[in-house]
Amino acid sequence: MSGLLLQAGERPSCSLYLFVRPAGAWHLLPLEDAISSQGIDVLAVSTRFARNEALAVFERALLDIGAWTRFARETLGYRSIFLLGWSGSGTLSAFYQEQATRPTIADTPDGARLVLAEAGLEPADGLVFLGAHASRARMLADAIDPSVMSEGDPDGRDPMLDLYDRRAPAAPFDTAFLTRYRAAQRARIRRITAFARRRIGEGRLDPFIIPRTMADPHFLDTMIDPNGRAPGRCWLGSPRAINEAPSGIARVSTPEAWLSQWSLDDSRVDAVRSVGAIDCPLFVVENGADDAVPQAHLRETFAAARSKDRQYAVIPGASHSYAGQPDALAAVAGAVCRWAEERHGS
Repeated sequence: MSGLLLQAGERPSCSLYLFVRPAGAWHLLPLEDAISSQGIDVLAVSTRFARNEALAVFERALLDIGAWTRFARETLGYRSIFLLGWSGSGTLSAFYQEQATRPTIADTPDGARLVLAEAGLEPADGLVFLGAHASRARMLADAIDPSVMSEGDPDGRDPMLDLYDRRAPAAPFDTAFLTRYRAAQRARIRRITAFARRRIGEGRLDPFIIPRTMADPHFLDTMIDPNGRAPGRCWLGSPRAINEAPSGIARVSTPEAWLSQWSLDDSRVDAVRSVGAIDCPLFVVENGADDAVPQAHLRETFAAARSKDRQYAVIPGASHSYAGQPDALAAVAGAVCRWAEERHGS
């Protein structure tokens, strides 16, 4: 694990934003610097799964977030710790806060023992849910390419379910097509889940490849979860190119990581459920032109929250990563800094 502390001034601020990347090690996204420049220190950290998403079992990542939270309080001396949950960090941060508040996990989805009640996880003082999805499993279920008929033959596809095939329906998509498409996506997810379970039963824990995982109709049809995004683009560029490329979301996974992160039936990492189990201050921020996360994820999460201290804001025109948008980035940073200052000062 590694971390980078960005301080707003010569002296530490009273409050700290803890920014955890689920399986990345991106310590210098523009967001961290923008927040620290407006008065709140940021500790950007990794987990044991840094740069190795294929192995990431998120229940174990909670142990690392717990260690960073204690370090920030006991060693660095910050009075208030807020979890900064941008993108995939939001879901994991909500899961951490849930389990730190009311631990229920006693094993990982593959059956390995992990009793979080024994881990001494310390709750944070609040959660910012910023441009974050409700769950990785749900994101993949909406993005995986259902035209793949066999995992062993990714080039054998049903052209009528291939968004990028001229023979398939074109955007805007009608209800009948979307219903069939979504059902085929979920069927493919569950085929892969059955494969992962067989592998675990056989004691085979080596990684496997999941081809074509970037085919969400909402990338092409802006009438699905409408916002200010441009059609035919996603946060990684051309969704068609990413769908065919060897990189992208959930492209390589071990069986244990698949069940923990991507399986609709096994993953416990779900922000809608998590915020319903915690009562800490919550700030949900929607990017008005998000080209990755549908706005429904943010709004459903906010609607499920039980916290009496909860706020919702929309940053007009903001994309998922604020690339080339200095004004949107400054607006986001200003909003999250004001929220923290209003609760525990800077």
